[in-house]
Amino acid sequence: MPSRLHRLLLAVGVLTMLALPGTALAHNGHRHDRDRSRVCRAVENGRTPRGLTAAQAQSLATACTTRANAIKAANDAFRTATAGPRATFKAAVAPLNAQLRTAAQAKRTACRADRSSQACTDARTAFRTTLTTLAPQYRAARVAFRTAVRPAAQTRAAAVRAAQQAFRASVRQILGS
Repeated sequence: MPSRLHRLLLAVGVLTMLALPGTALAHNGHRHDRDRSRVCRAVENGRTPRGLTAAQAQSLATACTTRANAIKAANDAFRTATAGPRATFKAAVAPLNAQLRTAAQAKRTACRADRSSQACTDARTAFRTTLTTLAPQYRAARVAFRTAVRPAAQTRAAAVRAAQQAFRASVRQILGS
């Protein structure tokens, strides 16, 4: 019979599996600060990097703004393109979450009075069965979500890559002149 820790880890794993796609979308798969380089933050804060003229600093600020706008546009397009699949995923997972919550609550209620009772044992078994039954459905929903979102993610990644390359080319031109 699995220990309490194993059951807890299994439940946490299932809940984490549910939260990951939403979390990844909320952060577009990365941290927000990585979109801005140290130089751009310095220029935005009014600290011109050493050795740059005022014209170069202004050009650098313009290049930073252009890159930030391009990345924001790519993120907005991604968010818009994935709104439908995200809603479909949430709709597919909502009844599964309800079933899992119901089974967990039933187990909690049955085991609250006496952990060694037959009712508690039956509730634990029912909870494990529910987890086992729902796991493939969660997995299928997650795979369908990833498949639906993949083209938009690739488009977003290409747009961000192009914005970064254009920014680097602008910086090389600014510093080279």
